[in-house]
Amino acid sequence: MRDSSFEQRWRRRFAQRGAQLDDDAGIAGWTPTGLAGRVRQFRTLWSMSARAPGRWLDIGCGAGTYTRLLHAEGHQVAGLDYSAPSLHKARARSAAGIPWLAANIRQLPLADGVADGVLCFGVMQALARPDEALAEMHRVLKPGGEVWVDALNARCLPTAWREYRRQRAGAPPHLRYDHPDEFLEAARVAGLEPLHLHWLPLLPARLAPLQGVAEWPGTRRVMEKIPTVGARLSHSFILRARRPLER
Repeated sequence: MRDSSFEQRWRRRFAQRGAQLDDDAGIAGWTPTGLAGRVRQFRTLWSMSARAPGRWLDIGCGAGTYTRLLHAEGHQVAGLDYSAPSLHKARARSAAGIPWLAANIRQLPLADGVADGVLCFGVMQALARPDEALAEMHRVLKPGGEVWVDALNARCLPTAWREYRRQRAGAPPHLRYDHPDEFLEAARVAGLEPLHLHWLPLLPARLAPLQGVAEWPGTRRVMEKIPTVGARLSHSFILRARRPLER
């Protein structure tokens, strides 16, 4: 499948950001507070599911924010991105020995079953559809390997309202949003076994002082127990899944 015009626009944007900007957040298309909130929540979720050091791929690594986190924990991690300027900056600010590879998630230049895990953040919203990317993640995983992939939440009330206003104004889609149930089904069709769907509440920059309330463990427990609350209030979500063991 060839890149759609939507995906081509995003490729150009990411290439421009990688060339023109220097901070991790700007290169990834986030505000500094937005990226910081996402990283904090990822660290919390990651720490709740211990795993042995392994061989991981950070697909859509940008300037290498998450690549460096995994490397610091002892994983053998490679950063992949289709933006060469971003990869140059990721290499310059990271420890020696981390491999960086220019690659498109829909056709990874890797053999089958090479990774113990795949991390893929900030990518789904720039694709016209998730199925081919999920299938590629499944292909490069070893049986039993994990994938952590995030997506923007189409059920979030502020998002739904903003997108409704864009449509009414005749504006083209800026980002793609996924319905959690549909995303789970797409993962299953790709051969992945969903393990958990984590809600990621992220407040706008003007409400950043309240972000701590959104990340409070009590808030997370409510969202986990009442998924509708999590779906309506969370800007995005992380799906943790695995490639089933072969029988």
